[in-house]
Amino acid sequence: MMQLKGKTVKIRFKKYFEEQRLWVFVGKVIEFSENWIMVEGKGLIVSKGKITPVDIDKEIRTLLVPRENIAHIRFLPDDFDISNIEIEERGIRYFIKVKGGPNTSIGEI
Repeated sequence: MMQLKGKTVKIRFKKYFEEQRLWVFVGKVIEFSENWIMVEGKGLIVSKGKITPVDIDKEIRTLLVPRENIAHIRFLPDDFDISNIEIEERGIRYFIKVKGGPNTSIGEI
């Protein structure tokens, strides 16, 4: 099994129905097992019809996530600044800006 502990990641959660808002969590992996992952970071929720379509947690928090709820995980650079997440809009898609690498997609509205 790949070692994720200590890595900075973006986790996109599965959507189980069309009306469900898109949820992404960016943070540093604290613990990892075959059944769950514990991450310290910030959540981002994409909502249609809002003036600011991407809501970012104001404070860093710890989240325990069952792996069965994860759509995918992307590694981010170790120096990614979780406390200063920047969003870029391209058409109907939203991205998290990644310094020194390709931006990572949050999803589309």
